Amino acid sequence: MREHRKYDRATAVIKVNYSTHGDLKMDYAQNISRGGLFLATENHFELGQGIELHLNTSGLKNAIAVPGVVRWVGERGTPAVKGIGVQFKLDDPKAKERIDRMVNVVDEPIKKQLAETLEAESIQIFILDPNDFASKMYADGIYKMARRGEGDLSGPVEVSRFTTPKDLETTLEDRPCSALIIELKSTEFEGVAVIKKLREQFGESLPIFAISRPFPRDRYEALEAGATAFLNKPLQMRTLFNTLLICLQEG
Repeated sequence: MREHRKYDRATAVIKVNYSTHGDLKMDYAQNISRGGLFLATENHFELGQGIELHLNTSGLKNAIAVPGVVRWVGERGTPAVKGIGVQFKLDDPKAKERIDRMVNVVDEPIKKQLAETLEAESIQIFILDPNDFASKMYADGIYKMARRGEGDLSGPVEVSRFTTPKDLETTLEDRPCSALIIELKSTEFEGVAVIKKLREQFGESLPIFAISRPFPRDRYEALEAGATAFLNKPLQMRTLFNTLLICLQEG
């Protein structure tokens, strides 16, 4: 079914708690605009069905509560992901203001995003992946995104790479990080267990992005473990950066 919408959507991954007919569920939105979002879900929905959303970037206590209506049902992306297009019902001015602010941060040029989001503070991004080639590729991509625009913006961004959970945990004892990227499926360690342990230590304040294959099972494992976002391979830097900026702003 073809989707029609008033606003362009920005790619970003946001955890969403939602309810319909009294059932409480969780999944990830994969893009957002001022008018709505695309919610990945394997559940059945009808056009026109009401849904209560809680956009959760830093814990349910700070979630943005907004009702919506299902306007589209189908698949999007490559590989295809099942889901629904939801139109927001923004009767609450506070919810509208927070969603506008969330979208604004990904609409602005990256130079302005970094300056306004960080206010001269540095972003410390940690990557946990035993594959040195992959983690270096992610780090190079992050630095490249940070340098876009006028001048060299790599200064506010520092990426540290780790191959074992032990090395990561030792560093976290002395150095705080702004966001953590973890390989979910590895022969060297169990990403789900690492995420659960970090959630016990740091609560929901630390943005944790799980990277894995674009399969619903992997997505739900990341969700249950407590990952802030689930990012499909191959990793899209624009999506990662948008998600990071939203989490930093809302955190």
